[in-house]
Amino acid sequence: MKLELNQIRTDGGTQPRGQINWGVVAEYALDMRDGVSFPSIVVFQDGRDYWLADGYHRYHATEQAGQQSIEADV
Repeated sequence: MKLELNQIRTDGGTQPRGQINWGVVAEYALDMRDGVSFPSIVVFQDGRDYWLADGYHRYHATEQAGQQSIEADV
């Protein structure tokens, strides 16, 4: 399903990595602008919010590429 980035919560401590690699995010963003397709992110829905579980680099790259929505497996 397609979700707006502003619908997805990233502040719940679900990031499995120690930190975001912003160089990777920038590379992904350039690829996204060039039309490269990426796998869907994974989110969980708790009845109220969508929580990002997998795909933090893709999420931030989508934002950096100026896109408003992303494909997500819920």
